[in-house]
Amino acid sequence: MRKLYLTVTILFAAGVMLQLYLAAVGVFSDPEDELFAIHGTTGRIVLPILALLLIVTAALAKAGKRTVWLSALPLVLLIVQTLLFILTGAVFGLGPDDHTAPPLGATLMVSLHGLNGAIILITAIVLVGRARKLVREGRPGETAVDRAADAPEPVPHATTEPSVDAAADPASR
Repeated sequence: MRKLYLTVTILFAAGVMLQLYLAAVGVFSDPEDELFAIHGTTGRIVLPILALLLIVTAALAKAGKRTVWLSALPLVLLIVQTLLFILTGAVFGLGPDDHTAPPLGATLMVSLHGLNGAIILITAIVLVGRARKLVREGRPGETAVDRAADAPEPVPHATTEPSVDAAADPASR
């Protein structure tokens, strides 16, 4: 199951990199070719499916609580990607068929889409690293990072002084 989780994380990271490439293709192509639509379709269908698979495979691989939660982050960030367009349109009164030049505030707000995409890529790379480490460990349970974070406080060493109970016990004299 851990190898499956590693495979899904690699596919997700590759999908995010492909998404960045498709964004560039769309931006630098003739608008009449409508190549930017491939970027939109990939972002609305392929990446969310892979993001859901990240969560499921992380849980099934027993990747550890922190890694499972980190595996859920890309799905949340993908939702934010779409919300940026919806909120910008609502705030500035813009629609998908509006061909007028957007105000500067709208441009600055919707440009967070690119920054959020970079955060998704960084998260994907971190997840690939965690998944690789999980496969290398070859032991069931959490990753070493998760175990160290969740480890109980160390117990103080026993002292050589007699305890209070020993002093009160007449048999110990």
